[in-house]
Amino acid sequence: MAESEIKCTSLKHSKRVAYICLQMADIMGLSDEEKFDLCSYSLLHDNGLIESFCNFTSEYKVNNVEEYFDMVNFAEHCTIGENNIKDFPFLTSQKNIILYHHENFDGSGLFGKKESEIPIFAQLISFADTLDTNFDLSNICYDKKELILNFVKENEKKLFSKKIVDAYTILSESFLFWGDLEYFDEVNPLEKILPNFTIEVPLESFLSITKIFSKIIDGKSKFTAKHSVDLEEKSLKLVEYFNLDDETKLKIQIASNLHDIGKLGTPNAILDKEGSLTNQELFEIKKHAYLTHTILSKIDNFSEITKWASSHHEKLDGSGYPFGLTSNELGLEERIVSCLDFYQALVEDRPYRKSMTHKEAVLILKKNLSDYEIDKNIVNAIDIVFDEK
Repeated sequence: MAESEIKCTSLKHSKRVAYICLQMADIMGLSDEEKFDLCSYSLLHDNGLIESFCNFTSEYKVNNVEEYFDMVNFAEHCTIGENNIKDFPFLTSQKNIILYHHENFDGSGLFGKKESEIPIFAQLISFADTLDTNFDLSNICYDKKELILNFVKENEKKLFSKKIVDAYTILSESFLFWGDLEYFDEVNPLEKILPNFTIEVPLESFLSITKIFSKIIDGKSKFTAKHSVDLEEKSLKLVEYFNLDDETKLKIQIASNLHDIGKLGTPNAILDKEGSLTNQELFEIKKHAYLTHTILSKIDNFSEITKWASSHHEKLDGSGYPFGLTSNELGLEERIVSCLDFYQALVEDRPYRKSMTHKEAVLILKKNLSDYEIDKNIVNAIDIVFDEK
């Protein structure tokens, strides 16, 4: 969703990069653990673009993607992306994969690394990224297949190593490979070829993982630069006030980190707009709660957290979204995340106003009590716990 706004290529770029990398890795004899990690790195390889694009639009006061690619120091997204995933629990030990995924074999890339200085994972991601960026892989014919093969061979020892070129020469003969790429949406080939691993992740460790994604989410806009991080910190204080058990504390922190993951699909032109939103823009921004639910629903054993995270715009009177839940369908956890999100938004700078003080924010919250939209007990708790005096 994020790359649909920023990346100058077709949708599902990162997934196709992952698919190409896995097919190449199979030919090159990488282990299942290495292939699993290579897939993760591939899916995350452009995670720094989100924050880099935000930095660009803030500095130059423009929202034009073409100008971004012409003007920005493109190495920035590699540095940001590498820093974002430094604590991700990969299965194997790798280094500088995201940082060097735009290096060329002859040293002409962004950081001037060459040959063995470039990790093999980074070489594979760079190769797959180059193919998907320069060729329309959703429409394959014989001539295009040969054009790509010639391009790869012509760039041996320039863009790509001989090892990469040799592996691709073999892969290029696979009709299944080309069919999977052309009908990527219909057949979802990535999941079919990804090695299957099951690992037990305690909630404490999973909380650390979600902090990685909260950084990526918050990097979407300068006005939300710490929104999810601050919401998580405040949620811990509030659940301690209500004396909830340790497992619930962790789950609410996780929900807070992930509640706005759907906003990765919201255009920055809407998130950063200084004036009032049109009805169409309001409709567009409301999609993020639905997208949060859709994304998190794919995770096994995650239903509670998914509901708490995706219900942060529900209201007690049933006028919220995306589900229109009512008071008897919203538990304490959903109400905590919802009220805190409301409060946190008020005490942050937004494109259309400056941040409010605690007292001003609480006054706004209390005005909403008369319409039975938010929980009175939680508003009172917010006033007590976060009072500035």
